[in-house]
Amino acid sequence: MTVPRDVDETRGELRDVLDRSEAWLRDAAALPEVPGEWPEELRGEASTVKRLRTRAASTLINVALLGAFSSGKSFLLSGLQGGLELVEVQTADGQTADKFVGLLPSSPVPTTACPASVVPVDVQSTVDASGTGYLRVRFTDSADGQWEDVGNSPAPSVVAAYAMQDADVTDRLREHRGREVAEVEVLLADARLPAKFYDLPGYGSPNPVHDMIVRAAMADADCFMYVSHASRTLSERDLDLIRFLYEHYLLSGKRVVWVVTAIDSASNLDLRNVVEWKATIARNNSYLRENFTLPDGQPDLGFIGEGFLPVSPALEARAAKLEAEEAEAPARRYRAESRMDTLRQAIEDLISTGTGTRHIAAVAAEARVLLVPRLRVIEDRLRAERLEVDGLKELLDAQQQRLALLDRELPQLREQLERKLQTRIGRAVRPFGRLAAHLHTALDSTIRQTDVSKLARANQVQVSKSQALRAWMEAPTGPATLWTEQFEAFKQDVVQAVEHVFGDKDLAGRLPDSVFDVNDLSLPQRPHRATSAQDVVQRAAALVGIVTPVAAGGTWLYGLAAAGTVFPPAGFVAGTAAMVFMGIQYRKKKISSLQALQEEWISSIDIEVATVKEQFALSAGVQGTDVIDHLSNNLAQYREQLEQTRDFVRQRIANPENQVRQGLIEQLEPVYEEGRALIEALRTLEKA
Repeated sequence: MTVPRDVDETRGELRDVLDRSEAWLRDAAALPEVPGEWPEELRGEASTVKRLRTRAASTLINVALLGAFSSGKSFLLSGLQGGLELVEVQTADGQTADKFVGLLPSSPVPTTACPASVVPVDVQSTVDASGTGYLRVRFTDSADGQWEDVGNSPAPSVVAAYAMQDADVTDRLREHRGREVAEVEVLLADARLPAKFYDLPGYGSPNPVHDMIVRAAMADADCFMYVSHASRTLSERDLDLIRFLYEHYLLSGKRVVWVVTAIDSASNLDLRNVVEWKATIARNNSYLRENFTLPDGQPDLGFIGEGFLPVSPALEARAAKLEAEEAEAPARRYRAESRMDTLRQAIEDLISTGTGTRHIAAVAAEARVLLVPRLRVIEDRLRAERLEVDGLKELLDAQQQRLALLDRELPQLREQLERKLQTRIGRAVRPFGRLAAHLHTALDSTIRQTDVSKLARANQVQVSKSQALRAWMEAPTGPATLWTEQFEAFKQDVVQAVEHVFGDKDLAGRLPDSVFDVNDLSLPQRPHRATSAQDVVQRAAALVGIVTPVAAGGTWLYGLAAAGTVFPPAGFVAGTAAMVFMGIQYRKKKISSLQALQEEWISSIDIEVATVKEQFALSAGVQGTDVIDHLSNNLAQYREQLEQTRDFVRQRIANPENQVRQGLIEQLEPVYEEGRALIEALRTLEKA
């Protein structure tokens, strides 16, 4: 697995800290006179740190692959990760033929393919991910959305039985037959790149579960890879998907890597004696430049970049077979012609320029959220062990007062913060009253001068609308800018409320918070189940006055907000625009005149503004509600800590000073000091 050197050094530091963290948790679990549940909980957290180490050693970028059906995404993915093999098989007539075997089925049926991912793991993985990897599946009825194991190196027919509904379900495990697959995942030990790849069927799936997973994956992705087959050029049937990707790019800034694959199947010369795949790339690049332009008419090179890269996973697989047969010269030629290493280098460049360090920081933060509360308990325990009896009685009284204060004030504190959040959101959404007029001024004349019955022309209007919406949102007085300010102010509201109610700034320092930064004490929330995620969305909807949140969208919307995605959450807004656009396209079939269709476009602006405003408010409500939930959870965690300290103090009062106490102090001190050093090291890695 190739990793840029500077990122690899930082990752090595993180692995060392995580190894020490795992050992520290196990040492802490073995301390004497700890609560009954303490050893089991800490051993579980040590296992979690071990899994974090695996993640740190394997995944430094998330890449979402999109493209038309049968464009070669799955085939390309298998090749990129070294999971594509060329084998010779006997045909029915006794002849020998070549067959490519990959990690995922490479010819999905459009209406039945489900989302899939390939995730690299290291040698310390808890499952055997050697060979073609370890397959696991999530069903729509899986308990709490848990993965269910299939096994190591399954036969291609087994993978197809899960990834494609039209495959033979008898190839599934017996207990998995008759169940609907939500997504499949392959854990891979010998991956060529430290990258998690999402193989996505596109957006707007007729299956709402699949569509939700696609949107969540796009939110999780660090970049996108659009895959087109060398044997066909882009056309109007590709526009919807590419425009959806463009709207996502506008609102998230995530890079797109453009790939033409299977160049080995398009090597003939055309009428101008140009190799077919080269002509495809030239036409595809022209198509992007013509259809995705800036307001000044120039191509949007931020989106298009350098255009399509040509690759052939098949040629590289053939090279690997020749190398195994010691045919070095033709193997080198095929490998060079495959150009697969050029594409891998493009991904490695993205890792070097930011995604690698972001992933390392995220893992460090997740480890820190496990260690901090445990260190606090050890710190309080050590303080109690060092006190004289009179001091212990004072400490006990203080702990009991704190507990009573928490029980009394927490419900009122939540209500107070919800009112403040409501006010903050109201200030951010206020500009929406001007949005419809702004868009009408910018677009009505253009729409009336455009033949929107033609898809390419309609696409240009939609692109212009997306650009205008983004510029308006991000203007100094736009909602996105205002919400950034209001959200920061609300986080300070949280800190000030804690200080006011509890009269102790140190208490705020004991409260690990969300992924945002509050007094430099930002820690990620532990994962939520889908049911609680939906609950967050429902409560946020009630807060901002929305009767029915977007159907089936609650979990992924929660994921966007909980991931710290300040509005606009790109997939959400892009989805809103796409839904309005698809509605117009559907109604277009029933509209007889161009003028009537143009007026339909103009009136749809008001519908889109109302929809975007509502989902803006909902997204902001989810973010703010999640902050309040984090505070509530952290206060509950703090309460448990107070109870544990109170129990320690009571034991100390019942057992006056003796040599045993000094022995306990000597055991606690090195564990405490190592914990402090680990947390400081993790903080440093978060900021690296």
